[in-house]
Amino acid sequence: MKNIYRIAIIPFLLIAFSSCNDDEFLNQSPPDKLTSSSFWRNVEDAESGLTAAYSELESRSNFWDGWQEGRPVVEYFRSDYALPGPDATNYGHWMSMFNFTYTNGHTFIDVLWKTNYKGLNFANQVITKVNKMTSEQISDADKKQIIGEATFLRGYYHFKLLTLFNQIIIRDELISQETLDKPLSTRPEAWNMIITDFTAASTMLSETNEVDKLGRATKGAALAYLGKAYLHKAGDASSSESTDFENAANALKQLVVDKVGNYSLEPNFLSLFNGENENNNESIFELQFKSGDASSWNATRLHAFVGDWCIGGWGGIEATMSLVNEMKKEGMIATNGLYDNRLYGSVYFKDSFYNDTNTNEMQGSTWDVLINDTYGSPNAKDQTAYFRKWLPNYVWNNSYVGVNVVLMRYADVLLMYAEALNEIGNTANAITYINEVRETHGLMPALTISSQSEVKEQIIHERTMELTLESTRFFDLRRWGMLDQAMQAAGRNSFNSTEHAYLPVPLVEVQSNSKIN
Repeated sequence: MKNIYRIAIIPFLLIAFSSCNDDEFLNQSPPDKLTSSSFWRNVEDAESGLTAAYSELESRSNFWDGWQEGRPVVEYFRSDYALPGPDATNYGHWMSMFNFTYTNGHTFIDVLWKTNYKGLNFANQVITKVNKMTSEQISDADKKQIIGEATFLRGYYHFKLLTLFNQIIIRDELISQETLDKPLSTRPEAWNMIITDFTAASTMLSETNEVDKLGRATKGAALAYLGKAYLHKAGDASSSESTDFENAANALKQLVVDKVGNYSLEPNFLSLFNGENENNNESIFELQFKSGDASSWNATRLHAFVGDWCIGGWGGIEATMSLVNEMKKEGMIATNGLYDNRLYGSVYFKDSFYNDTNTNEMQGSTWDVLINDTYGSPNAKDQTAYFRKWLPNYVWNNSYVGVNVVLMRYADVLLMYAEALNEIGNTANAITYINEVRETHGLMPALTISSQSEVKEQIIHERTMELTLESTRFFDLRRWGMLDQAMQAAGRNSFNSTEHAYLPVPLVEVQSNSKIN
């Protein structure tokens, strides 16, 4: 990280420090040349600095080894419900993640560490520099909002790092030569930093965004991640406290009961992921993508990574049949006579639903036609399933697309709230919120269970139904203490939670930071 901070000590939108002391040379510098000290002149400068802080979300600035392949491989491949697709076997560094044979020198581990710390550095600059701006330079309202967003982002980057790595370095101030080398924090210290930032951001941010600011943090996003942080902390043996579930419930209650942000569930489950219904009322924090046009280019090829060859994708990842079986286990009891309808919005596989010529649910073709045309027989992939989320309606001939990726949505909030309520003994209310999600997204009947243990088991199932391929499964299993059990059931016998529950600190950080042994 030392090298990263040396080149990223200020946002990439700004220019570097000048250290020359030659008066004659200084006199020849352009009088309008910006420096880190002169950049922060007005609200436009503050917004530009904030843009830099957003630019590192989910490692987007490193398109291939960060966003496009690094994050999906690290977060999807380590799920017990995922398998490498046929393309994945071409890449040893992908397979080492799946097989848990990676080392601390792994490219993706390094990139995820670096990009999140770049985001932290940018967020800290906004917090520090904008806070020093005068009322003549920026209004009080703009200052509060911009610092609030940067504070949320600082909490987000720390949270992302702490869920990936066992120990991290807390960065809550501008980097200097004196603070460049810094020791790893304890996990309780890191949780305290994250919770403090999400709490502070929730008091500073507005509930809604203007149309031209979609995708930026709101009060609802801060509260949702505050509740999520408490739930993850509750499942962290190094840091958990008896009040964590109650604190999670209190944060999430503001969204569910008090209606901060006035969120609601979107009835069309599939539309949450195919780019046809972006920034809808269920979306709380959404990563914005856009196909190229005359003004900008900010696209993604995640759909190519996810999609199989049979629909024009690269074949990067497959789903296990055990996932399909889990999603079908309640039977065909949905109000439309099908399985829980979230099944069809999450995966596709050999099923009468995908072989109905009246619906042609995938790419305008039936499953048998797609498989036969690609693999030579309609029966060639009878025991294979593929993920459907993040795919546009047609993958064929779609290179880079503008399909947004939702990072936090109201259904997740409802299930987290139900989990927190159940853990503090309010099981009856927990069932109410589970049923709300089941009915709206799955067309499923109300639950008939009543005990706390039954509800916990149902929440585990519901989170599978609702959030598959949304970067939650591995982390949920870890906080529930179920990783070893789940990996053994999936035949991932090389997994050991002592070694693989968290990623190691990257080798380059160990080698360059004198405060890390």
